[in-house]
Amino acid sequence: MSGNEGGKYHEVAKALSKLLFQKGLNIEVKTSSGSRENLTALTNGISDLALLQNDISNSETLHSLTILYEEALHLIVRKELTSVEQLAGSTVSIGNKGGGTEGIAVAMLKQLGIEEENIRWNREDLNSSLKSLQQGSVDCVCIVTGVGNATISKFLGDGNLTLLPIGSDPFEALKLSYPFIHPVTIPSGVYPTGPGRGLPFRAINTVGTKVVLACNSQLEAKDGYEITRLIDCSKAEFTKAHPLFGQMSSPKSILLQHPIHEGAQLHYDREKPSFIQEWADTIALIFSLIAVAWGAAKAVGRIYLQKLKDNLDKFFAKVDRITSELIEGVEPKRAKEIAKELHKIRRETTKKLIAEELAADDSFVIFQRQLHTAQQMVNETLRKSVP
Repeated sequence: MSGNEGGKYHEVAKALSKLLFQKGLNIEVKTSSGSRENLTALTNGISDLALLQNDISNSETLHSLTILYEEALHLIVRKELTSVEQLAGSTVSIGNKGGGTEGIAVAMLKQLGIEEENIRWNREDLNSSLKSLQQGSVDCVCIVTGVGNATISKFLGDGNLTLLPIGSDPFEALKLSYPFIHPVTIPSGVYPTGPGRGLPFRAINTVGTKVVLACNSQLEAKDGYEITRLIDCSKAEFTKAHPLFGQMSSPKSILLQHPIHEGAQLHYDREKPSFIQEWADTIALIFSLIAVAWGAAKAVGRIYLQKLKDNLDKFFAKVDRITSELIEGVEPKRAKEIAKELHKIRRETTKKLIAEELAADDSFVIFQRQLHTAQQMVNETLRKSVP
């Protein structure tokens, strides 16, 4: 899920989809009204991936893969409006219902002393809102978007609109009542209005939030790992496709609404020293002591391989027990419980495989087939239970 066609979310989602397709992943981009609609789509399983503002309400079923870029709150007004106080009793646009601007905009205006009941709210997309501002039916357009938004640049370039400052340090004023935001600066002249001219005349301190690539909890660990790896390891390529990707960062760098997906976590933890690296000196000492006997070294190797086998045998036993239960027949309620067990087994073994705690040998291939057979059996049981 992306955003309105022509908006930053949609641009970024299309660029992301195109580059991942070139790397072997087929991702379909769907439009939406913004972060809140995307949140609903992920929560309800309608979408697998979506762009979300990090300040949007938490959901236990969602996870973060990576931070794509940052967005800033812009207040756009006609030039005759020069202070925030003048917004009292005015008409303010806060974007489409289902977008992500409303939460930050309402909280910021309230912090500035303008209560919701003293505002007439207008809900339109950015382009329509700015047209209404030009025509005088709207007094201010609030929008949370990437700095340098082309639509904002186009309307500011017409000459009768400007950006309204909202105080010297709005972040410090708002952070205690509205978390998951951070300070952002809209640089002077970032929106060109003519040769050698641009808005704002002076840099504007504002607040913003991060745009996160999020997924639902059903995304397999191996898929989350691969998507995150492809994005994180190709930052230069992605930045050439869209400049906002130059702001990509690890989800571990900020406070997140949605926890990091386990597959993404495996990728971000890849630089941590492995057990062997961390205990290299001790292992070297051990092997130096047993190097006097080649047979002893071979014995250690056999013990290690047996450990991997024993580890996988535990999962073989679980799946075999479940398969036997399915052959005997189970009730729909138990079938749903089994489906969850199988999903947990798949996630755990995949995680161990990525961490090299299991060997990708013939035994693992056989195990995967057995797991797939059990999954087909439980799916068939659930299908028959549907009236």
